[in-house]
Amino acid sequence: MTTRIEPAQPGDAEAMAAVINLAYRVEDFFKACDRTTVEEVRRLLERETFLVAREEDGSIAGVVRVGVEGEVGHFGMLAVAPGRQGVGLGRTLIEAAERWCRERGAATMTLEIASPRSELPRYYERLGYRACGTRPWPPEHQHELKAPAHFILFAKSLGGNAAPEETHG
Repeated sequence: MTTRIEPAQPGDAEAMAAVINLAYRVEDFFKACDRTTVEEVRRLLERETFLVAREEDGSIAGVVRVGVEGEVGHFGMLAVAPGRQGVGLGRTLIEAAERWCRERGAATMTLEIASPRSELPRYYERLGYRACGTRPWPPEHQHELKAPAHFILFAKSLGGNAAPEETHG
């Protein structure tokens, strides 16, 4: 099956939200709600870019949100449909996000993970990312948590001037 990575379209919001929420079910042990809503994805699509992994039949197998501010790129909401996990699609989406940000002037790539996801640091470290700080869970979203959590910030040089250590906030 051929999968192509391309920018999401406004009409993709419902399918994207479904993939994101299914992929993030793994967080149910510490979160009390879905990762996103169709309305949130629609709002984000109005001002931000998502890349999608689109299958030959037009369905969406994966999603990643990307952005660049100055020389710092960022990706988040990385999600791969459960039936497509474990075949390298997540890595393909990360590589596409890095390329997208590099093409727009980013020298550093950042991401953040929820602290209870103890399997993720090793995954991102294998891809060249290094932990560079933390930030608290936003107070307005504390009600979503079943257990304490914060974010761990990661960064990776994309070959430019900025060092990963300069990106934490």
